[in-house]
This record gives sequence, structure tokens and C-alpha cells, in this order.
Amino acid sequence: MTWFGKILAFVVFVGVLAWIFFTTQAFVTRTNWKKRADENEAALKAALAARDTEFNRYAAKEAALKSLWTVAEGNSNAYQKQTKELSDRVAATAGDLKKMQDAYVKGDVDTTKLQANLASNLLELDTVRKRNQDLEGAYVALVVETENAKKEEVKAKNSARLALAIADDNAKKVEELLNRVNELKQSGAGGRDAVLKSIEKPPPPILSNLRGEVAEVAGELLTITVGADAGVGVGTVLDVYRTEGGGRYLGTVKVTSALNLFPKQAIVTFTPSRNVPLDRLTIAELPKKGDQVRPPEALTGNRP
Repeated sequence: MTWFGKILAFVVFVGVLAWIFFTTQAFVTRTNWKKRADENEAALKAALAARDTEFNRYAAKEAALKSLWTVAEGNSNAYQKQTKELSDRVAATAGDLKKMQDAYVKGDVDTTKLQANLASNLLELDTVRKRNQDLEGAYVALVVETENAKKEEVKAKNSARLALAIADDNAKKVEELLNRVNELKQSGAGGRDAVLKSIEKPPPPILSNLRGEVAEVAGELLTITVGADAGVGVGTVLDVYRTEGGGRYLGTVKVTSALNLFPKQAIVTFTPSRNVPLDRLTIAELPKKGDQVRPPEALTGNRP
């Protein structure tokens, strides 16, 4: 074979290889395009199916929304009607409220006037109450003073009667003493003792159930709540007891002067149970207001 034939064979061989390459590329390309076309067709069909499904779904939603729109439109019409009715009611209520506000303002003015009148009346009532209280206090004080004055008047009258009685009795005693002195002078020393015995009379007897209390204490002088009306006389001796703390005998008291004797009271001299001065007695041994006075043990027999 010549060189030309070899070159031609080589060229043919290269051409065959090129044809095989291009044929293979064409087959591969066609196969790939076919696959891609099938995939695109399948994707298109799926997209169309999805579109139909989505369309149907949106169509159902649209129908539902139309139904809701119809219902909402009906409700809206009803609400508009109710709104108009409510607006009319609000307007009527506003008118009533305006009337009520006007009445309230007028009533507030009347209330202010009534409160002012009430405050004035309360102030006047407090003034009248205070005046009545002052008058009642003054009346009570006057009643108390009147009663005290009556008591003092009765006491003064009793004291005057007692003083007159004592004065008459003393006048009689003086006259009697003068007569006895004359008799004594005439009879001499032999009849003196008989005359003295007739002059020194013992105190009048007292009842065993006599009870009284210490009203005031001034040193050895005590004021007791029994007097001439209870049979107490000059020379009468009474025991003094304290009933507190189980009872205690304190001493005796004695009426030493007719001037200290009154119908309901008597001023007596205290003698303690211990034979010591008063300033040496303890507080428990001194008499005080409220202690009892009784007849001596000779009549009751119960001195501790």
C-alpha cells in the first residue's frame, strides 16, 4: 500500500472514530432529552393536578366565604338596625340624663340649704343643751344648797332648843345648887356629904342595843352619830370598836360637856385602850371615820 493509501486509511479511520463519537453523543443527547422530556411531562402533569386540587380547594373556600359574607351581611344589616335603635335610645337617655342632671343641680342647691339649716339647728340645739345642762347643774347645786340649808336650819333649831333646854336646866341646877349651899351652910359639916351626893348624879342609863359610828376625828375629840335623841347624856361612856380585820377594841369615849351634846350627834373625848398618850399609839390603835361606838361591856359583855 502506498503512503497515500495509508494516509487515506488513517483519515478514514479518524473519520470513523469521529462519526462514532458524534453518533454516541447524539444517542446520549437524545436519551437525556427523552428522559428530561418524560420528567418534565410528569412534573407538568403533577403541577396540573396540584393546580386543579388547589383550584378546587380555593373554589370551596370561595363558596364558604360567600356564604359567610351573606351571613355577615345579614348580621350587619341587623346590627345596623340595632345600632339605630340604640342610637335612638342613647339620644332619649341623654335627654333624660340632662333632665336628671338639672334636677340634681337643683336638688344639690336645696340640699346645701337644708344642710346649712341643719347645721344652724344643730348649733342652736347644742347651745340649748349646754344651757340646759348648766341650768340643771345650777338647779342641782341650788337644791343641794337648799337641802343643806334646811339641814343646817333644823340643826340650828335643834341646837337652839337644846341650848335653851340646857340653859333652863343649868338655871334650875344653879338655883338648886344655891339652895343646897344655903342648906349646907345652915346644917354645917354633918350634912355636907348628903348634899354632895345629891349634887353628883350619875349619867342617865343607855340602851344595850345602841349603835353609832365615828363621823369625824380631831385628835382626842371624836364626833359620833348618836346624841341626845338616843339617850346619850353628859357622862355617858361608850366603847369604840373597829369591825375591819376581824374586829378590834380601841378604847372608850365620854361626853364631858352638855355643850358638846346634840340631838343626832355628840362630841366626845377618846381614851385609848392602852394607857399611853395618843402620839404613842399606832395607826391601827387610833380611831377613824366609820368605827363603831357601842355601850360598854357592862351592858353587852362582848368586849374582846
